[in-house]
Amino acid sequence: MSIAQKTREFFEKNIKAALNTIIVVSVAVSAFQLGVMFANQPKPEKKENPYSHAFSPEEISIAVNESNELIMIERATGEYIVYSDQIGQTIFGMYANRIHQEVKGAE
Repeated sequence: MSIAQKTREFFEKNIKAALNTIIVVSVAVSAFQLGVMFANQPKPEKKENPYSHAFSPEEISIAVNESNELIMIERATGEYIVYSDQIGQTIFGMYANRIHQEVKGAE
């Protein structure tokens, strides 16, 4: 056997093993990088539902602006919710009706 044939056989045998090793290592590295990439992804911020808590009068302030919109201001955080004027009128009507029913029932 000549040196050229020995060299060719050596590379043919070892190149297949080397390519298989390179493929396995590259897949492993890619999978690891994908895992790191997804682990470092920012988590979506959970926003609390403002209607999930019934506020007491000590916790909020209520105001009406120049457009007759109802504003509920949370005293602890300063966050506020603005409602249209129809919402304020509906709430007032509900309370007025309840007071009227209480007075009517007491007679």
